Amino acid sequence: MQLTDIERLKLAAPDARPTTVDRAARRFVARALSGAPIRRIDPMTGRAFDLLFDMTGADLSRFNGGVAPLLDSHQEADIDSQLGIVRRGWIEGAALLAEIELSMRPAAEALLDDLERGVVRAVSIGVELLEVRDETDREGRLARRVVTKWTPYELSLVPIPADPQAMILSMHGGRQMTQQNEVQTFDARAAAAKLAAQHGLDQHFIEAAANAKTAEEVRNLAFDELARRYETAPTRSRVAFVTDETETRREALSAALLHRVRGGEPAEIAKPYLYLRLPDAARECLRWRGVHLTGMSDSRVVQLAMTTSDFPAILGNVANKSLLDAYNAAPAALKAICRLTSASDFKERRVLRFGEGTGLQFKAEGAEYSYGSIAEQTSSYSVKTFGRIFAFTREMIINDDLGALDQFFRAAGRLAVEFEARLLAELLTANSGLGPVLSDGKTLFHADHSNLAASGGTISVQTLDAARAAMRRQKGIDGVVVIDADPRYLVVPAAKQTTAEQVTTAITPAQTSNVNPFAGRLAVLAEPRLDDASTTAWYLAADPANVATFEFAYLEGAQGPTTETENDFDRDILKLKARLDVGAGVVDWRGIYRNPGA
Repeated sequence: MQLTDIERLKLAAPDARPTTVDRAARRFVARALSGAPIRRIDPMTGRAFDLLFDMTGADLSRFNGGVAPLLDSHQEADIDSQLGIVRRGWIEGAALLAEIELSMRPAAEALLDDLERGVVRAVSIGVELLEVRDETDREGRLARRVVTKWTPYELSLVPIPADPQAMILSMHGGRQMTQQNEVQTFDARAAAAKLAAQHGLDQHFIEAAANAKTAEEVRNLAFDELARRYETAPTRSRVAFVTDETETRREALSAALLHRVRGGEPAEIAKPYLYLRLPDAARECLRWRGVHLTGMSDSRVVQLAMTTSDFPAILGNVANKSLLDAYNAAPAALKAICRLTSASDFKERRVLRFGEGTGLQFKAEGAEYSYGSIAEQTSSYSVKTFGRIFAFTREMIINDDLGALDQFFRAAGRLAVEFEARLLAELLTANSGLGPVLSDGKTLFHADHSNLAASGGTISVQTLDAARAAMRRQKGIDGVVVIDADPRYLVVPAAKQTTAEQVTTAITPAQTSNVNPFAGRLAVLAEPRLDDASTTAWYLAADPANVATFEFAYLEGAQGPTTETENDFDRDILKLKARLDVGAGVVDWRGIYRNPGA
């Protein structure tokens, strides 16, 4: 069963006691989930089942990224209800623990005293359910629901804990069981009214929950009511509907914001959100979550929207589109002569190249086949990370400064192209133009490699003919098999681009002897970064699918620059990172030829 980030669950969990409080640091540690089964009611059958959380499926990025708030009783709609922030979360055994830092506001100051005296004891966790697995009993009825992928997104201080195994952790590791023997009076109608106001539930829900015996039962009824909102028609699964709706709305709002900075004909999907300011976009994200916004200022709307998953994701989409548009507009020319691949990690990547073998041998009648051998050659390089961070401040969002975001990431896209082009140009022109030193102890271009002209010559039919002949005579690692490295690209500095294009362009000759044999056979790659090393040197390169000289690798899953977002709670900043994980190296010298030029 698949769920989405719209499916959220409030679970009462551990309590906080005096030993958990570090007043100087304004921090305490609490157990957010005990790991014990949580009894819930299946609204379809009215039968109880156990809800369990698989700790290996927990995504703690919000707890550890400084974006999970500490709230007063799950009140998400009002920034005044934020009492602090979760600084870190971690798994210990079957439990989820959290270290919480309180705000400096007066309300939080008073809370410190209550925490130390044990007046406020319980916390409750807000969880986004992403994937679950249902297990049935022998009669096919739901017995257990295991949450296999989930994201905790907030913690709340609540008056009544419902986890019977709630335990607390002191800052020094001490543990103590919660004792609750006194009878407590519970106002179910008041609790239901509070949840109804927070989540837009109607009077029907309040009446239905009025006879609940515990706060947990009220919360369960509220969750079930919210879940029913997203039920689809019988012919479609609820999961597909919710997932598509969430992604569609994000895509539509992202497209509308992009239209604002790009102009042109808007995409059809963007039209419902055209011309929204950034604060208006933030309001839309909160409306999707059922938050009531009447009377809420832009400042509070933006502050609250930055703690959701939707608003940062939409701004991240805009940034990523700007980045990739600029990156793909003019790719590095020299990538055409590289074999593109991906690396699974940042370790040194050893490229093993096998030879062509010893060929087929004659077998006489009745005789055994002879064994061949394959030579090999190794080279190495590694992928490294490069990037920059753009700080999108709360003030910039309120001021609707969308253009700054677009300009930064378009510039980042162009700089990513520049970086890749510079990386390959420097690889090609290292060691005064002779290239990197290879595993045989010789530079890429070397007389012993038969890929370096003895003397420089300008680009002409004659010099191209000599270069092509040398490449086609190249032999494999064993020194026997001719690999026929037929050139496909003519690589030149910008200073020689016109000459290269003239030599490789077809003309109508008056005599057969004047036919240009290279017309239409070579693609010209002009790279201005080569001019820094030489304005005359030129190269022939084979198709990398045939004989690869260079290997160009991205980190697996990141083919080009990527973006990430993170909310900085302390400084009211949404940080957007542009990152490029890339590396390049020489894997063979047989597929390229250099002429120093003249």
